[in-house]
Amino acid sequence: MVDENKQINKREQWKKKIMDNLKREAVKNIIARTGDLARLDAKVNNTYTVYIKNGRMIKKPSNGNCVVINGEIQG
Repeated sequence: MVDENKQINKREQWKKKIMDNLKREAVKNIIARTGDLARLDAKVNNTYTVYIKNGRMIKKPSNGNCVVINGEIQG
């Protein structure tokens, strides 16, 4: 009986780990697709995207020339 409960507990922990990993992957995919959509939207509307990379705020027009805005980002 104790071994059976251990197996069930291990199985439940394994399922939880799998579900957590799937959720993380889903969130990563959503974030990546959001960025892709923002770039496409900027290109269609002839505007730019703004994002943070290495602690700096970057403004990127649809033509691809990057501009650093206001230097370093704090905290």
